[in-house]
Amino acid sequence: MGEVNPNCPHGWLPSGTEMTCLDDLEVVFRGDRVAVRFGERHAADHHLDRRLFFAVRVQAPGLDARLEHVTNYVTGRGLARFLGGLDFRGWEGERRWVNADRDLSVSATYCSGGRVKLVWTLRPWRHSVHGEWEIAATTTIEAGAEKDDLTAQLDAFLTAEGFPVESEVS
Repeated sequence: MGEVNPNCPHGWLPSGTEMTCLDDLEVVFRGDRVAVRFGERHAADHHLDRRLFFAVRVQAPGLDARLEHVTNYVTGRGLARFLGGLDFRGWEGERRWVNADRDLSVSATYCSGGRVKLVWTLRPWRHSVHGEWEIAATTTIEAGAEKDDLTAQLDAFLTAEGFPVESEVS
């Protein structure tokens, strides 16, 4: 990577990039020996560019994977809506969400005891100097209040207060 932008403490925003470092807000979800962390929000500078960028890090015993430049279009908070739409009473089969660039996906399966199994998959669409890679980590979450709390945190994270957001209700 070339010269790093001096206005961004995160170290991955290249100098001359037309993005603004927003803040250090993080959402951390800790499951059974697995942590999924969302952080390092950046917004595109152009007023017509409605993208928010962030990093996702998954840590587990023997694993520390980090995906940078994950894109979220601020006219919709798909991941928060996906999690919020998971019914605490359960459902059949697997439900799946994937971001626009297809580098972050989450699948959800309802389990007995009011739990939801979430499989977080990171797969960069950009090729790196290390070649192509993909990881999947599994967490479980209580289908009621715990899931609702994570949903609210991700909704706030993806909204980016101070960044122009248009919320479309579908």
